[in-house]
Amino acid sequence: MKERNIAVNEAAEYLDQIPKFSKEKHTVEMVREMLRILGSPQDDMKIVHIAGTNGKGSVCAFLSSVFREAGYTAAVFTSPHLLSITERFAFNGKDVDDELFLYAYRKVRDAQEEFEKIGAGHPSYFEFLFLMFMVMVKKSPCDYVVLETGLGGRLDATNCVEHPLATVITSISLDHMEYLGDTVEKIAGEKAGIIKPGVPVVYDNTSAEASAVIRAKAEEMGSRTWPVDNTSYSGLELDGGHLKLMAKQADGGTEHALDIPFAAEYQAVNSMLAFRTAEILGIDAEVISRGIGHAVWPGRMEQIMENVYLDGAHNEGGIREFAKAARAIAAKRGGGRRILLFAVVSDKEYREMAEILCREFMPDVLILTQIEYGRGLDIRKLNEAAHDAWKKVDSLLGRTEGADRAGGESGHDIRVIQTVAEALKEALREKKPEDTVFCAGSLYLIGEIKDVLRRNEA
Repeated sequence: MKERNIAVNEAAEYLDQIPKFSKEKHTVEMVREMLRILGSPQDDMKIVHIAGTNGKGSVCAFLSSVFREAGYTAAVFTSPHLLSITERFAFNGKDVDDELFLYAYRKVRDAQEEFEKIGAGHPSYFEFLFLMFMVMVKKSPCDYVVLETGLGGRLDATNCVEHPLATVITSISLDHMEYLGDTVEKIAGEKAGIIKPGVPVVYDNTSAEASAVIRAKAEEMGSRTWPVDNTSYSGLELDGGHLKLMAKQADGGTEHALDIPFAAEYQAVNSMLAFRTAEILGIDAEVISRGIGHAVWPGRMEQIMENVYLDGAHNEGGIREFAKAARAIAAKRGGGRRILLFAVVSDKEYREMAEILCREFMPDVLILTQIEYGRGLDIRKLNEAAHDAWKKVDSLLGRTEGADRAGGESGHDIRVIQTVAEALKEALREKKPEDTVFCAGSLYLIGEIKDVLRRNEA
């Protein structure tokens, strides 16, 4: 077992080095050629293909749980991971075992010479992982495969899948604009690129701009659409660490109670996307309800200890939904301070994210830190953005500026702590019984926090 763990670590180290010698992604057609060399493992799979800006992973988790509740086996491909690369490959609710992981890794790596012959060169990091997943499922077949896109949709490696059972498009907002476009409509066009002829499309209908693009693409492809929004359910309420609602069936028939094991309102639409998808695949509504209730998805408004929550919100849309959900959770407690630990990666719209948090969440204590991961934003830039954000909010509210504990001018409690471990310690030290602590800004931050807790450093 120890030798196998060493082998997995060595494989992970090799995969982490891939960006050094594979600078560009390949076309969808070239990825399909790579799969052909690997035996076209995707051809016999029953795949649900999921794209979107936020919520993809949650929908994957809901669907996987529903399939298992219905007595089916399910394999799920998601990204990124929090602690271990094996988290990206889940079989029946559990991370892939080392043996299957290493089998797939070696299979793809051994195919490199054949990839070179067709002019493909080396797969990118994401492509390599996707190819591994396809090999895994070929080796260990499942009744259903839940496939999350990486960046975008139209040009994504996963879009080489030609005949999915259904496509799902979650909420769409501005993110990765340098690759996908600078408007919601352009980004929606990229995400809608996963729609296939005649394949049903279940989509988040909460953005009029995105929905119009998705409907137009579905009509072009002759695909029936199933929109989901806040009219798809009723009676939404936050009950402790759970959401409760009544899910409406697509035909307007009986409503079914959903007890969603996440304390965030944005999970209402995500759970309904999974509900509707499973429904059109012929799964009984009561079974769907139970499956959603048993779903597990770490780092999405996850309560890790009394009144301490982790949420992987990492872009403007996600942060806006986080602020709304976190405000509701804190309000339920009826008092106490809101303590926020915040860090981001450098390629995000961090100034806009900071402004949303200060304006819409208004933390009483804001603890800033820097993610160790290579793309972590320099803490000095984040500190400047936080002070500027509070100044804007104060100006909007007509408040007078003062001096804060960090020596700035915003009049707010902003603390700058270099490492995630020390920042988490500070948040937990500061927390009184009536306070609530939230950690958000990046899934990489959540991963580092979980690693700190695993090593008992907080």
